[in-house]
Amino acid sequence: MQIEDLAIVCERFTTSKLRTFDDLSTMSTYGFRGEALASVSHIAHVTITTKTKDSTCAYKASYSDGVIIPAKPGGAAEPKPCAGNNGTQISAEDLFYNVPTRRKALKNATEEYNRILDVVNRYAIHNEGVSFTCRKVGSNTPDVHTTTSVSVVDNIRTIYGSSVANELLSLEKSYPTYPLKVKGWISNANYSVKKFVMLLFINHRSVESPAIRKAIEAVYSTYLPKNTHPWVYLSLEMDPRNVDVNVHPTKREVHFMNEEEVIVTICEAIQDRLGDANVSRNFLTQTLLPQVSVKSRVEDKKQGPKVYEYNQVRTDSRAQTLDSFLVSASPYTISNSSSHKRVKVGIDSAGVDQRMDIDSDGERSDQDDFVDNDEGAEGGSPSTPGSLLNKIGQFKRDPLKKSNDNGGSRNQGRSSSNGSGSQRTGGESSQSTLRTKASRVEVKLTSVLQLRDEVKKQGHPILTPIFANHTFVGILDNQRGLIQNELALYLINYEAISEELFYQICLRDFSNFGYIRLSNPVSIKDMVHMALDDEQELMEKDEWPEELKPKDEIAQTVANTLVARKEMLKEYFSICITNDGKLSAIPMMIKGYVPNLEKLSDFLWRLGSEIDWTSEKGCFQTLARELAIFYSTQPERVEDPFMDNGDDDDEKDENEGESDHNKKTPQEIQDALFQHMVSSLIFPALKRHFIPPKALIEQSGMVVQVAQVKDLYKVFERC
Repeated sequence: MQIEDLAIVCERFTTSKLRTFDDLSTMSTYGFRGEALASVSHIAHVTITTKTKDSTCAYKASYSDGVIIPAKPGGAAEPKPCAGNNGTQISAEDLFYNVPTRRKALKNATEEYNRILDVVNRYAIHNEGVSFTCRKVGSNTPDVHTTTSVSVVDNIRTIYGSSVANELLSLEKSYPTYPLKVKGWISNANYSVKKFVMLLFINHRSVESPAIRKAIEAVYSTYLPKNTHPWVYLSLEMDPRNVDVNVHPTKREVHFMNEEEVIVTICEAIQDRLGDANVSRNFLTQTLLPQVSVKSRVEDKKQGPKVYEYNQVRTDSRAQTLDSFLVSASPYTISNSSSHKRVKVGIDSAGVDQRMDIDSDGERSDQDDFVDNDEGAEGGSPSTPGSLLNKIGQFKRDPLKKSNDNGGSRNQGRSSSNGSGSQRTGGESSQSTLRTKASRVEVKLTSVLQLRDEVKKQGHPILTPIFANHTFVGILDNQRGLIQNELALYLINYEAISEELFYQICLRDFSNFGYIRLSNPVSIKDMVHMALDDEQELMEKDEWPEELKPKDEIAQTVANTLVARKEMLKEYFSICITNDGKLSAIPMMIKGYVPNLEKLSDFLWRLGSEIDWTSEKGCFQTLARELAIFYSTQPERVEDPFMDNGDDDDEKDENEGESDHNKKTPQEIQDALFQHMVSSLIFPALKRHFIPPKALIEQSGMVVQVAQVKDLYKVFERC
């Protein structure tokens, strides 16, 4: 570097390789914008020492924020003569000294040094005519040192050892069609390790290509033992215009034109080279000593390596949840004084009866379009005797009807008026039900398939296995619960997470829902009118605002909108609406689960106001989201009969001597039933079907790790 260039070398774009706009398509250097040196000078103390061949001495300059600065305070801001060798030396010290937050983000020094060492190793192997040296500060011997006179194999032997270098096969091919030049060294069939080592260079830049990596592993799988991998160094030279480096912010991952054809060509070349060298194989054997019996060796093998207590994941078929350790009475026990009083929950005005006839025969398939592994053992109905719905006492099931004499058994296919997906027969004496499981409808709508793909792509890579392999621990309250995965204990907000769960269920079981039938269909207009009344209360106004349409007109418009689309709602979402504007059934998302019907009026109101009816994809997406909001977990509010009736004071006094569980309020009983339903239905569904989105981790308090076995072991010295 000339001394005249030292004054501007750290300014932005000074070292740019671009001369014209067309250079962008043919650039083959490591960088081209000319901002790396300028950026480093803003966050580190940069010193450059340079000497040309015809110069009598070297020159040294210091930089900060892109400009040259004096070496000492009060000095001149210009290069200083010094002793030095031919060439240029750039040093950057105190990295991120002025950005403490960014400096804290760096991991420990050993890990950062190993990353630097990995980069130096790669380029040392690729550039056989260049000497590379990498030494940690304070060490007398370098960790990497190569000379200019050795070959690629010698550099590989120096860095990776003789075990690799002695088993290498040269690979060199040229393909004018693409055009493409392939050069490198690959391990033969006698060499295998537990970790795949691949050094890939494209146009002399160290890059990554998952597609090439997987293809090469597939080629070696026929030659190497199971769960072992090869060692591969490849250098590809191709037209820079065919390479797209703007795939990843770090520019490590690249794509290129004719990628599939090029990968096939490379794999064929590797296949041919391995086939030619597969004349003999080496296998390691061990002589069995006469005094050692085979039986004892097998027994020793069964024992396996010792697992320390703080690393052991304990599983037991008799494992209990957190609730079993709490000393409390059964939540289902109700005192005699209140057992004959009907607890009103949810909506009971406008002639709406919350009792429902659940058509459990319209059950959906357990087939999962998002997750391949389906653990059916975790699912099912609540484990307590009898249905949870019967314990709440607010639902009913119609008695089974006898088949008519003329038509035989009553057939209730999806094309029938009631929309049930099963066939029922029975008698009053036997009370039996025969089910004929309907075939699952295959969804081919592009919009639904796109929404499913979006769910898969947005899945969080860390949280997904945590939810899929978790063990339920217990319920804390009506919003939060505890789960365990491996050695960690997590606190999750299942109320918010359940909304995303039901959204995914809507997309997965699209057009395949069962039915939850209302015993008495409810008027959509009346329900929307109730939602508008609640809206007026929230606005704290005595009268409905004049600038808005009257409530009756709004309610009628919503009812007309839903009636006009009742066929679509029934076919795709199992929402049944009669011709006179009454809701008769809602979809069964999870067998045995019934949403909080207090939200029914808001749900119907939002169906008329929040759904995008203009586009197919937008319609299905917003409908699924509104259903998810409606079905998300939320306990019902129960009025205490003693709070409304002062005449029951004597009755309360009579019960003062009873046990604690008889003193539970109706709301406490309802909360216990709600939490039991969540633990037996929602958490198994999370384990089988849920794909947590990446946005979930960004929300505070959704998933929080509260404990780690290793940390607890340090405190208690036991697990």
